[in-house]
Amino acid sequence: MEFASEFKTAYTGQRFLGRYTATHKGEVAILDFIPPSPGRYELDFDLAADEDFSETGHKRMTSFQELTLYVREGVEPLEGMDYPHKRIDLMKARDIMTRPIITEDEEVLVTEIAKDMAERGVGGVVITSEGKPAGIITDRDLVSRVLLRNRRASEVKAKEIMAFPLITIEPQTSVKEACELVAKRGIKRLPVVEHDVLIGVVSIGNILTKKPGCVKRFYNHPEARSLASRCKQAIRLAVPYFLFRMEKREEKGKITVRDIMTRSIVTEDEDTVVTKIAEDMDMGAECAVITSGGKPAGIITERDIALKVLLTDRRASEVKAKEIMAFPLVTIKPEASVDEMCKLVAKTHIKRLPVVENGVLMGIATTRELLTRKPECVREFYF
Repeated sequence: MEFASEFKTAYTGQRFLGRYTATHKGEVAILDFIPPSPGRYELDFDLAADEDFSETGHKRMTSFQELTLYVREGVEPLEGMDYPHKRIDLMKARDIMTRPIITEDEEVLVTEIAKDMAERGVGGVVITSEGKPAGIITDRDLVSRVLLRNRRASEVKAKEIMAFPLITIEPQTSVKEACELVAKRGIKRLPVVEHDVLIGVVSIGNILTKKPGCVKRFYNHPEARSLASRCKQAIRLAVPYFLFRMEKREEKGKITVRDIMTRSIVTEDEDTVVTKIAEDMDMGAECAVITSGGKPAGIITERDIALKVLLTDRRASEVKAKEIMAFPLVTIKPEASVDEMCKLVAKTHIKRLPVVENGVLMGIATTRELLTRKPECVREFYF
């Protein structure tokens, strides 16, 4: 049997803590032993007592002779009424982090930072000072602290725009703790540091690949958040009823893209300069839909602005939307189901889909909104 457990026996009154696979010459595993770390433990003992412990499919026994514990990391425990054990998470940051890591010195020009991001396909670079991690630069930093100030990449050093102090974790930090920290701080990446040395980075993608259940910490349903903000007592009473009603609605009819899309959209003509687009997106929009002749023609994200402008070492005021927009535009219809959207996102790796009906732009549907309403779709993106 495999499970994570934390419970007491009537015989010893001691706690058992650990995730293990047990094989034995008896029917029930009872042992006063706490595994100090993952590994294999051969244990011989003779226990005679009127203990009170049993599990489905096992008889009560008063003695054993042999037990082998295999304490392993990253094994999912059995759950449910038949296995009333508390789940213990042994998966650590070191097990999921990305390495090698892209780093640059604080004196490096932003031109190099943008080049690193473009070549490696990453959204952030860790900045070091005297060889030690000191800050981080993301594509959002490049937009807000360089392009919105109408500066060239060759005019700015990393230390001028990096975010600091750096929020880090240790390699032995549990994935659950990393998940909570990311959700609490609203960040996407956690550098992993050991003895002042950067050894990896944990991102939301890393977490969701190994622990898809964490998706609910990153993407909560907006109505539930609204209820929670009004009153803690109200949330305890109202949310179960709200979720029940939502499930009932979903049973009657499928959720469509129209139900989850954002209707407030940033749209710009293809001849608009990037400075104007960046200013409009700085209000919180993830992207801007670019039109040509009044019809949707392309899309621009923060990464497009950050990399496609800075790599040419031009100011945002010198570049037009049509020079950097992504096209042809991949769109979706408002009556498409969220399952259809999930498959399209997984196939194209596009996180933002303009919603178009009869050639008219109706809204934007993003993976954030999709995972908020249907978190199980996370398995399509990260598996």
